[in-house]
Amino acid sequence: MKIGVITSVYPEFKGDPHGIFVHRLMREICRQGHEVHVLAPFSGDRTDYILDGVNVKKFNYFYPKRFQRLCGRSGMIDNIKEGIFVKIQFLSFIISNVINSSRKLRDMDVIHVQWPIPNGLGALIVKYLHGIPYINTIYGEEIYLSKRYHTMFIIKLLVRNASKSIMISSGTLKASLKEGLRKEKFEIIPFGVDTEFFRPIKVEKNSKIFQILSIGYLIERKGFEYLVKAIKEVLNSHNEVKLIIVGSGPLENQIKKLICELKLEGNIQILKNISDKELLEIYNSSDLFILPSIIDFQGNTEGLGVVLLEAMACKLPVIGSDIGGIPDIIHDNLTGRLVQQKDILGLSKTIIDLIENENLRKSMALNGYEMVKGHFSWEQIAKDYIEIYTETTEL
Repeated sequence: MKIGVITSVYPEFKGDPHGIFVHRLMREICRQGHEVHVLAPFSGDRTDYILDGVNVKKFNYFYPKRFQRLCGRSGMIDNIKEGIFVKIQFLSFIISNVINSSRKLRDMDVIHVQWPIPNGLGALIVKYLHGIPYINTIYGEEIYLSKRYHTMFIIKLLVRNASKSIMISSGTLKASLKEGLRKEKFEIIPFGVDTEFFRPIKVEKNSKIFQILSIGYLIERKGFEYLVKAIKEVLNSHNEVKLIIVGSGPLENQIKKLICELKLEGNIQILKNISDKELLEIYNSSDLFILPSIIDFQGNTEGLGVVLLEAMACKLPVIGSDIGGIPDIIHDNLTGRLVQQKDILGLSKTIIDLIENENLRKSMALNGYEMVKGHFSWEQIAKDYIEIYTETTEL
């Protein structure tokens, strides 16, 4: 089967984190015997290449090419905030997306759209010009932003004309149904995790330090501000605690300033640009993982929380906020602990509870590990998508 993929972000080399979850799915689909062709916007380097068997073509969406800013490394949602010049590029992106989709995906058996806004219009045109069916994967950001900017009618159009739309979590599905989208068009297939790479390994640990890990892009909805403040509370009763935050982003300076104001420089460290090998070692050298996500000012929240899956695959106990798709992963007191968003005192008490209860940490870690191995491997996720592709082409 020839599968065309339209996405707004895709890695350019091994180890490139941008759009890596899309690549891991497509790589696995290739491994299972299918031909995948990815169409994505230019983001800084390569335009035509093969990555792990996946054929990738990147298109230019603004000229002169050196002024392209919309699809840079920070991501479209953050880049578009830079000013009117970048906002204008959004229109040229849509036009270029449609033109390149029509030219380069006309001989596919099925097209898979990642984020129907802004990528679905190309698939819709290809469907009517060449009769090729398409499916969507909806991550949640499209729903929240469409509601904010009154463009839900576009989402409804793209969902109505798709053979199927995949939600990554029950939280995303709930948000979509609330906006009037049709339930019979939907199916839930979550992100996967590379369980061959993310796994328990033996590393040296400092037995005197309880190490907490959190990973994510440093933006509002990741909720790092509340985690930092919770650590301040934890240190009142356990001064041997250290928090490592792995990530970078627009709020980096703000978070560093908060750490300094709370005099936590000796207990909290921010790391960025680490290798995959270092990431695996940090997971395995930690005692607890926390994803303190919130609902941000735009109404956007965590679609699923892939880093939770990675932590669980490394047999690490986890804490996550009870919002978005996180409850699909964390079953409270079984595979982890759920806390209310922005509840600094509640989060700190949960951390202290787990610091003092080693047996509970071990039990949750084992349950989470077994759940991820059984239900969230990329091999299984790819099989679920291939089944959808096959059903779509047989209609």
